[in-house]
Amino acid sequence: MGQVIFDETDNPLMRMTYKGLCDDAEWQRHLDVMSEWARRGQVYGVVIDAREVGRVPATQRKGIIEWIDRDRGYLAKNCAGGALIFSNAIQQGLWTAISWVAPSPIPVRMFRDTPSAEAWLRDQLREKMAP
Repeated sequence: MGQVIFDETDNPLMRMTYKGLCDDAEWQRHLDVMSEWARRGQVYGVVIDAREVGRVPATQRKGIIEWIDRDRGYLAKNCAGGALIFSNAIQQGLWTAISWVAPSPIPVRMFRDTPSAEAWLRDQLREKMAP
């Protein structure tokens, strides 16, 4: 079964890595962690490495939409951006479909590699934290 790994060692740059397809319990755990990050009241940004996520079931995509809608205000206030790393066009298309239903309240950009994603996100963090 899949797993989502969270890394806060470079806070406020957070990292989240999907390892395979998650069951519903793991998916909910990861939504809970993302909600906790958004509600901390601290500026942060997140690099989401989804290259190994696989095809996310409709119920889990719905969970992402509900999470975005529920935490929209916290995300807009505290999250500098989301750098999404995908390995193929199908993954990019799934995110695009989600963003049509629940437009992101934060800047989001798609990447193919980690260094580019982190560089963009560090710029977003600097902008969000500027006085």
